[in-house]
Amino acid sequence: MRKLYSLMVCLLAGSFALAEQKSERPLLYPFEVTLGGQKAEMGEWGDLFAVVKEPVKADAVLAIEKEAPMLIVNAFPCMEDGTILMDGAPAAVIFANNTAEVKLDATMDKKKLAPGTYLMNIVAHGKTSRVVFTVTDGGKVKLPDFGKLMNFLKGKG
Repeated sequence: MRKLYSLMVCLLAGSFALAEQKSERPLLYPFEVTLGGQKAEMGEWGDLFAVVKEPVKADAVLAIEKEAPMLIVNAFPCMEDGTILMDGAPAAVIFANNTAEVKLDATMDKKKLAPGTYLMNIVAHGKTSRVVFTVTDGGKVKLPDFGKLMNFLKGKG
């Protein structure tokens, strides 16, 4: 009986590991996000967010895979080195109903995102995709050190 139990545990553990390997979507990026025509991309498995590599304009269109009854977007400003601002800088908040896309300048406070780097949570269909992106006004933007941002998010910064 003990051997049977051990065999069942091993089979279950193996099937969970195989399912995790075959999973198409990372837990923190359950649906695709496109910003300003650029698809956000995950790096290595286990990263905490996807990245939009090139800067976008403050009125860029954010699009998800399929229409959501409620689309919620929160964008938190970061410093150039990737450290999230902890001094009470407000998040930009966007709510939209029955849509798969929204412009970044459709914030609740009607303010455009200032040039800089942002960590964004996009909530739709009961799931959240996390994306880092940079807003530019057309000038040259220094991209953050994503390693420092990762360390901060993991609590090592």
